[in-house]
Amino acid sequence: MKLKLYSSAGEATQKSVEAIDTVFGIEPNEHVVYLAVKAELNNLRQGTVKTKSRAEVSGGGKKPWKQKGRGGARAGSTRSPIFVGGGHTFAISPKNYNMSLPKKVRRLARRSVLSDKAKMDSIFVIDSFKFDAPKTKDMMALLKSLNLADKKLLILTAEFDESMMLSGRNMKNVAIIETASVSAYDLIDNEAILMDKASVEILNAQLAE
Repeated sequence: MKLKLYSSAGEATQKSVEAIDTVFGIEPNEHVVYLAVKAELNNLRQGTVKTKSRAEVSGGGKKPWKQKGRGGARAGSTRSPIFVGGGHTFAISPKNYNMSLPKKVRRLARRSVLSDKAKMDSIFVIDSFKFDAPKTKDMMALLKSLNLADKKLLILTAEFDESMMLSGRNMKNVAIIETASVSAYDLIDNEAILMDKASVEILNAQLAE
């Protein structure tokens, strides 16, 4: 399939870029996308929450009062959850939330999202990103020319460019990621994707079956 190519200034051209059908034109697999997004969000969790059980709090070595004769409930330890400073009834322990997926599943998820975005005409390709100096004004001008200034946007760049990164760093609802490390969650968590021509070639090579 062909993706329309825009100039570095965001102007429409008569050119196009070749996008492999097995990457940008498949039938999306929604369940695989769900698994990929779930795995990434799970892997972001620290799982370090912790509360102490009655076995872990200090004190409680002696029975606080005799069993009978006081008119109150019996008690065997001040470490019981009913006492101030006692342990938690169902104490929470650190947990590992990491979730791994096969490489083929992760690749299929990215292909599914890219194909869905391409079907909705939400992928915009420019010849290259050219920023001589870090200027947010230049980035905003580019997005306005493509009618993307008011959308939640993912920008994919083939290689790290400090001037470009700094130009878009402070813009609301704009994320800039190097193409080789983009995930299914990155691809789906936006309204549109803007990438350079070299990024399409990277995705073609990286995700083609």
